[in-house]
This record gives sequence, C-alpha cells and structure tokens, in this order.
Amino acid sequence: MTNHGQSALTLEMVLNAKERRARVQEQLRTEYNAVVVSMTLNMPGPVKYRPEWIGMLYDAAAEVRRACLSHNMVILEERMLHDPAGATLLMALQGDPNEIKGIAVALEDFKPWGRLLDLDVFSASGDQVSRSSLGLPSRQCLVCEEMAAVCVRAMRHDREEVISAAMQLAKRFSDRASVTEEPATPQLEIARKIGQLSLEAMLMEVAATPAPGLVDRFNSGAHDDMDITTFLRSSSALSGAMTELAMAGLEHEGPLPELLSKIRRIGIRAEHEMYSATLGVNTQKGLLFLLGILTAAAGVVLRPSAKALVENGPLNPEVIAKRAAEICAGLVERELEVLHHKRPDRQLTAGEHYYLVLGFTGVRGEIEAGLPSVFEAGLPRLREALNQSTSDNDALVHALLGLMTHTEDTTILHRHDLATLEKVRAEAAEILSAGGYLTPEGRQKTEALDRQYINARISPGGSADLLAVTWFLHRMEEMFSADGQVTPKC
Repeated sequence: MTNHGQSALTLEMVLNAKERRARVQEQLRTEYNAVVVSMTLNMPGPVKYRPEWIGMLYDAAAEVRRACLSHNMVILEERMLHDPAGATLLMALQGDPNEIKGIAVALEDFKPWGRLLDLDVFSASGDQVSRSSLGLPSRQCLVCEEMAAVCVRAMRHDREEVISAAMQLAKRFSDRASVTEEPATPQLEIARKIGQLSLEAMLMEVAATPAPGLVDRFNSGAHDDMDITTFLRSSSALSGAMTELAMAGLEHEGPLPELLSKIRRIGIRAEHEMYSATLGVNTQKGLLFLLGILTAAAGVVLRPSAKALVENGPLNPEVIAKRAAEICAGLVERELEVLHHKRPDRQLTAGEHYYLVLGFTGVRGEIEAGLPSVFEAGLPRLREALNQSTSDNDALVHALLGLMTHTEDTTILHRHDLATLEKVRAEAAEILSAGGYLTPEGRQKTEALDRQYINARISPGGSADLLAVTWFLHRMEEMFSADGQVTPKC
C-alpha cells in the first residue's frame, strides 16, 4: 500500500500503529483509573493519513468536551498520535462509560461525516463498551443505508466504490463552512495570514529539538509543569488573538504609540485564554507580548496607506521591527525607569525586579530597541543554516544557540542568578565556535548541554521567545511582497 502517494504503508506499520495505540490507551487507563475514548478515522484504501483529515478528530473531541461539561464529567488528559497508518486522538475521562458511549454513538450516527468516525470506549477496568451491550443499532455502511456488517458479508460494494464514498464524506467536512461564510476582505486575508505565521512561529519554536533546557519534542526540559502538549494548547488558544492583533494594525490610522493600548486589551484577554487552556501554567506570556506587538506592527506595515514605507521586493523584517519599536516608544521609561521614583502597590514582576537590580530592560527594552538580539544573533544564524540547505529544525536549533549567547534572559535569572546566565552565554558561544548545530561536534555538544540543563533546571525561556520572533520575521519576509500580496514561493 502507499500512503498519500509518498511512502509504502506496510502491514508491519499498521500493526505497529495499532500496538502503539493500545499501549498509550492502557497507560492512560491505568494512570488515571479512568474511561478512555479512542478516536480514529475509518478511511478505506491505501491513504490513511492526511493533515486535512485531522480536523474531523478535533471536531469530534470538541463535541465530546461539550457533552462532558454538560454532564459534569471531567476530562483528565488528551493525546493525539500521528502515524502514517492513521491518526488517533485519545481522551481519559471521569464518567459513566455507558453514558460516554452514548455520546460517541450520537457523533458517529448524526455527524454528516460521522460514518468515518470510529469512537471506541473502554471502561476503567479495560472492557470495551459496545453498541449491542447498550441496545444501540449497528454502524451503517459507508456507501448505503444498510448495516455495515451486512454489506461486508455480502460484498455488495467494490473497493473503489467504498473509497469514493469515504472521500465524499471527508469532503463534506472540508466544505462545511463554505456555504455560510462571507467572502473574506483583502485586509482580513492578510490578517489571517499574519496570524497563521504567528501560530507557525509558536509551534516551530517548541518543536525545535534538541532545545537545551526547554520543552521540545523529546522531553520537558527543566520544567515539571508543562510538556509539548501544554504548548500546543497554549499556542492554539493564542492563535485567534494573533489574527485580531494583525487586524488592529491593519486598521490603525493614528500615531503608532496609540496602538499599544489596543494591543494590550487584546493581549490581556488572550492571556486569560492561555491560562484557561493550560490550567494556569505560564507557557508563553512573554512571547504573547513580543509576538503580539510584532503581528500588529506587521499589520501596520502591510496596510494600504503604509505601502510606501516598504521598499520594493520582499518585505524587510527590519521594517516590521522598526514599526514595533515606534509602537513601544518610551515604554522602558514609562514602565521601568519610573520604578526608581515610585514602586507599585503590588509585588514586582521579574522584569521589573531585574531592571532595578541589574539594569536589564528585558522584553520591553528588546522590542523598543528594534529587536537587536534577533538581528544580531537569531536571524543571522537562522539564515546561515538555511543557506546550507539545513532542515528547518536544525536551523532553528542553530539560531537558538545564537540567541542564547546574546539574550538578557530573565527566565534564567529568575530561576538562578547572573553567574548562571553568563555561564549559559559562554557555553552556547563555545558550541557555536565548534560549528553550532551544523557540525557533528556541535550537535553532540548541544545534546549534552540539553541533558546538563535538564539536571541543573536551567531554562533559557527568553531565548526561546526570541526564537519564535526570529522565525516569524523570517517567514514574513518569505511570505509577503512589498504590496502586501502573498508571494508565489509559499
């Protein structure tokens, strides 16, 4: 078999995927002593996985969440397993397994594409709850209104007919919004594209592996309260605000500093959504500040009245950074320098504390100065790697090392001290002198540094935030031409 016309899908791969699904399912069930729902797609034919199909599983999960909320059932954990043999979304729940099975059956039977959904429910003891045990009807055939088991036994439909019917059901999902959606305006399309690149930047940063001391695809770094799924939830929660921030920049016509108050109103609401998604864990508060201002600044640069500010050719990242600096003009003086004269009636934030103690201006100073760390350390290293045809992942790790040599990282200061920050800078510089993540020696040193920082609980979170900013500016340059149109290469 072939998967998406790319690589052979063997029986061994199918069996391995099934074994992995069962293993994770068992892990969730025993860890929480809870009901587990296993959501897969019943896709006939050689293609079992396409990114656009994953939305059907997320849609089903959202429906289950809503039903659980209305029935006072608790969702303990969700995991998405991506595999060429088919994706699986697993949910561990506290609730009545029969009631949960009833919810699952309703989705399978009444969703327009529900015949593609396969929602299996397992009790806390590991027993599968079947339709027949609840007196519910069997599944319908993908092609006709007959029971699926009857059609299979009678071999009523040939392979191509079944595959065609499945593709039509999948198309019903992809076309679900096209009937009622209003045509998007050019401004909205630009805002959505900026928002998309913001989300991409957040996800690319957390996916970059190995990231010394940081959450990545391999481990949780120096953190006990978050992992990559926490970041996926957080980034998803912030994505809508990023499009809104871009639109705020596109629509703004007054002096740029006046835009900051609107950005902050949107940002405060987005911060609440982030904490709600992460159950109170601060994953990306600093990045929300940086990337939120940059998405608005990108909107300012790409608004029709600002076209003359952009030179001919691809969008220059320095132009976006300059607008962001203008939005934040006077921010350090207003919010940090004033602390020398008057302290707030609350506990100082980490950024405020380290400004008073060390003179570090943190993210406020970084963005008001036009992102010097990004332009002196992040983007040059990213471009150096990409120009050598390095993978996106390896280019990101290489850029992260560059940022670690340069950043006033208050995350490190908050957990440790100035000596630790200077040590991190020196160790990153040493790896770069060995070729960074572009040489075998540099790669070994980076992997060793990850282990070292995990044990020492060192997390260069400030550098991670600037890595996402670096990727965002790189992709903005790659995506947009001077007149705000999307370039063909993307």
